[in-house]
Amino acid sequence: MPILPLIAFLFDTTLTVQLRELQHIAILHSLDPLLHFASHGLTLIVSALILYLLGIHLRRRSLYETGKLLIISFMSAGLTAQLLKHLFGRARPRVTGDILFIGPTLKGGYDSFPSGHTTVAFSFAYVLAYLFPRYGVFFYVAALFTGFERVIHASHFFSDVCAGAVIGLFIGNAVIRFFGEGRSGKELQSSRVIR
Repeated sequence: MPILPLIAFLFDTTLTVQLRELQHIAILHSLDPLLHFASHGLTLIVSALILYLLGIHLRRRSLYETGKLLIISFMSAGLTAQLLKHLFGRARPRVTGDILFIGPTLKGGYDSFPSGHTTVAFSFAYVLAYLFPRYGVFFYVAALFTGFERVIHASHFFSDVCAGAVIGLFIGNAVIRFFGEGRSGKELQSSRVIR
């Protein structure tokens, strides 16, 4: 799976141009405001905080654990993506259609690789699918739409999104392993009351 972004580089320009053509499809165009809102970092962190605080207030471990894991996932994925973006210094598609890395920089427009939105979305999807396996397909489809939205609007190349997906899955897995207290999703959800 880590090879996917490398393969994506081979077809980056072609796939990015083809995906951008999808913005003219009516259903995608009408869903755009919803996708933008749902994948926004503020929406995600506020949702995670609400779950966490509701879990404490209602003494519901399932809400508390879900919120806690999502907060850790958001912070880990967001920080990792930001560090990598500024380390690689890749130009965004709206800057140039070519593959251009300038190396470490804080210069605007040169923070395309990897896609931070996609990294966080796939990290969230992994955590949520682990906790609620019945709805896993929904969470991953939502993460995919987040990535496609970033390409369609010329914020990222296809390979940026592929790299974000791989990194997000890796981070989601690490969050579950290190902070899920070694319990399965079912066990985390069945612990009803915070003591």
